[in-house]
Amino acid sequence: MRPRVDSSWLDLGVGDNRTFVVRDHGQLGHVVSELLNPGHQYPMLSIFIGRREKDITLQVLFPHNNIRRSRSTASIGLRADILTAETEAPVLFADGDLVAPVSGAHYLGNPPGTIDHSVAWGSLSAQKALRMVYSRLLFTFADLVCIFGDDYPDLIDVAQFLVDCVQAPPVSALPITVRPRVVVLVQGHPGGSQTNSAEINFFKKLGEADVTQMSQWFSAVNLIHLDDQATGSTKYGRLKSWIRKYRHEIQATRQECWARYNALHLEAFFTSAVSSLASCTEASFDFVLATRQGLPVAPGLDHHISQYLEVGSQARCKSDTLLSTIASALLMDHYIPGMPFLEPRAVFHTLYRQAVNQAFCGFRGFRDKELVGDPISQLESRFVSQLQLLVSRGQSSLDFRREQLMALSHELGAIQSDRVCLYCLVRPAQHSLACHHAVCDVCPQLFGTPASHGEYQFTMPFCLLCLSRATLDVNILPPTMNPTILAIDGGGVRGGIPLEFLLLIQEYLGPDCKIQDVVDLSVGSSSDVFDRLARRVFSERRQPAISWVFRLILGRDSILGNMAKWLSWLLHDSCYNASIFDICLQEAFGEKRRIFDAVSHDSSPRLISRSKFGVVAVTIAKETKSFVFGNFNAVDWFSKERGYELFRAKCASSEPSLWEVARATAAAPFYFSTAYLRNIGTFQDGGLQDNFAAGIARRISRRIWPSRSGIARLISMGTGRVKSSPDRSPHYRHVFYDSFLRRGFDAWMSNLDTHSKWLHMMDEVDDRIKEDYLRFDVSLKDIPSAIDNAEAMDDYRNLVILQPGSSRMARQAATALLISRFFFVVDKLPRDAPSRPQIQYYASIRCKGPTMPVIEALLRLHSQEMEFVTDTTTLGKFQGREDICSSCKRYRKPLSVVVGHPDEVINIYLRVDRHERWRISGFLSSMSSFIEQQQLQSPFGRSDHGKPSAVPCSKCASGDDESCNNRKKRTKASMAEEPARKRVCIARDEH
Repeated sequence: MRPRVDSSWLDLGVGDNRTFVVRDHGQLGHVVSELLNPGHQYPMLSIFIGRREKDITLQVLFPHNNIRRSRSTASIGLRADILTAETEAPVLFADGDLVAPVSGAHYLGNPPGTIDHSVAWGSLSAQKALRMVYSRLLFTFADLVCIFGDDYPDLIDVAQFLVDCVQAPPVSALPITVRPRVVVLVQGHPGGSQTNSAEINFFKKLGEADVTQMSQWFSAVNLIHLDDQATGSTKYGRLKSWIRKYRHEIQATRQECWARYNALHLEAFFTSAVSSLASCTEASFDFVLATRQGLPVAPGLDHHISQYLEVGSQARCKSDTLLSTIASALLMDHYIPGMPFLEPRAVFHTLYRQAVNQAFCGFRGFRDKELVGDPISQLESRFVSQLQLLVSRGQSSLDFRREQLMALSHELGAIQSDRVCLYCLVRPAQHSLACHHAVCDVCPQLFGTPASHGEYQFTMPFCLLCLSRATLDVNILPPTMNPTILAIDGGGVRGGIPLEFLLLIQEYLGPDCKIQDVVDLSVGSSSDVFDRLARRVFSERRQPAISWVFRLILGRDSILGNMAKWLSWLLHDSCYNASIFDICLQEAFGEKRRIFDAVSHDSSPRLISRSKFGVVAVTIAKETKSFVFGNFNAVDWFSKERGYELFRAKCASSEPSLWEVARATAAAPFYFSTAYLRNIGTFQDGGLQDNFAAGIARRISRRIWPSRSGIARLISMGTGRVKSSPDRSPHYRHVFYDSFLRRGFDAWMSNLDTHSKWLHMMDEVDDRIKEDYLRFDVSLKDIPSAIDNAEAMDDYRNLVILQPGSSRMARQAATALLISRFFFVVDKLPRDAPSRPQIQYYASIRCKGPTMPVIEALLRLHSQEMEFVTDTTTLGKFQGREDICSSCKRYRKPLSVVVGHPDEVINIYLRVDRHERWRISGFLSSMSSFIEQQQLQSPFGRSDHGKPSAVPCSKCASGDDESCNNRKKRTKASMAEEPARKRVCIARDEH
């Protein structure tokens, strides 16, 4: 980084709208970046306020800093003491004046690297506004404030400034002992009559302020005399020694009071505080809340704790066990690597007290009756004592949690919940182990082992709660990747239409790349069940087994014909024998497999948790409501304010079997009787209310992955379009033709035609991403549209085969699905501050899922040259197998992306030919969005505790360093010569 002579830090000026702005020149970030190890250095910030005497004193106190040469052109400057810069407690010192510029406040230009904060302070003079910056911003972080009394007309002016400061509520919530200490420096001997008079007036003025208010703002206010007869080190030696001593004292005090933070924390706290000050002058600054701005407490924590208390009490766990495990879970949630050890009671009260209160409100109490006193206070005490214990051990909160769970496994093993992750308690359960203990999407990364050959794949060899050994492989959607969705509309046996489309797509994917490997969420209703049943019955489409099975279920060979259907409907509320259907479903899905269970692969005892799926069923209540049964939880699983309900049992034993759910979602009225799910309710075909699967799938996706910017691909499959009648509204004929039964039946059947709903949804989709939404459907022409016409099953499938363009559409869908497995990762942040016209980011494109099958399938579909491109620029060639690391077998394409601004929205595609290109996952987006999702600029730590998403590869790491060092240097002149429209470009194709 270039040496920076100007020490300008903060300015007060007038912006374009003639209101005050606080301008941050970025000097604090510059100073912190030049420290030797800012993550392990704990600076002392001193504020020096004055004019000539202040400048002379700084030259003596910090002789190596060349104060004159690095003088600030802003109202307030900032420097780091060169002599202490490499120590554990470096001294940072800011200096400025209490008096604003003569013109009031000067107009500010727009130099690069500065950030302006428009303020909403009302009508304040420039001088009062500047003093507000000192009192409510700088003093929040200062350890020492030195005011040079001789630089002002009278000490009373200095005292008045301090009195004005304490009139407002204190900004900082840190312990009083670490509030700034004020030292007022004056020339002369303490015994002189003139000096005594000035001192008396000074302290008399201070006495006008309330003592309590003064103590809440400042830990002490002292008056120090400087010998006006002495010069140089003799004059300032006492002050210098005192500051050196106080530096060590304040560090010890901060550590003792849980108020110590490093230089990176200071920079982040300051950035948060200046934004807070700009919005409100009376706002206090909460250090605890500031640490969680980019990592807020999980929503619904009260519901999670309440659920844990309930299932724990049912499992007869001791009250001490439940409270201790809740405390350690909260510790693991907050005290992640990089988080400052702020006072634990303040952390508990600020972040968790309200949620804990709400959780205990509905709790009936512990079974053991051993707890004495308020359980919330007991929980807080355990939170504090556990933090003290792990700090004394030098142990991480993650390791502490792991040890605790294993030590208490004899009690915790009996607890089961399919709603809440029992490892962390703060996130919903998403993956079930063989023992039916469930974990979230983050805990496999925290407690498992990353795979060496894949991205965001983790292995959990045993359960921490019961110590049972059964391996579970978990696939997690990377944070910068958007989900791919497969949605199959309802339609009974007309599900043969989407089934044929799926078979066509699978043919193009090839035998090694399964469609479930390239889809993250599948949603459907009755036809989805028939599709799954069909795929289990036959392996080749030419076999007639599927038609035979449906004829068996639907009874088409009955000699009674339609008369038998009506008689069965009158007697049994169904036209067909549901018991035969039940047997077929049990054979297809298994009798014992529950909907939340993980699955095994090729009869291996090793379980795999991969893509998520859900099916829709409708209650038979007067006010019908859709229920979604799936192998996932929404982040807000407890929310009831929805048009549908995501069902999740409290524990594994209450989960419905997979075949039972299939039976419920396919229970079409008139055709099949309703399906009763034990302890849940009675259900019927989900197509009655949500037959358009893509619509509800989008809503579900946002609840599973609320942090994702959108959808990578949505493949919507219809079950045939009925040819519309030319008559707009026929006249009523007679009761046999147009009775309410016929009208109601026709209205329900028309609901199966979801084409209009698809068009309505596409009208609402942003035009820029419509190409990521694909629809597969055919016209039924003259084929009967009944959903129970098993004899027409082959005709439905032939519609797909004979429709012009079906093969081309399936090939495009296969290409779109494969390319959606590529996602973007920012590998390195820009080295320089964003002060240049363009910013360079070091990044790479990765592949999620089975790397080689995805690459091979893509190369088989497109043998011609493929390229990664943006809307304006070619980024580099897709080199297929050559981009796969020979060591770790993971796909990795290094790129160097240049943008005009971090918030600039860009696209990255894989172009497969001159006219066809597909967006990779995660776009449209900006570099700032990717950085936020990856938590790269997180001075207070990351939610994954810094655990790797894959086994580190030395070859990939060495390639990173080499490519960064060999990147072509670009000058400002060369950038200026580029066409203005090229806002995104590639420095060079890295390989």
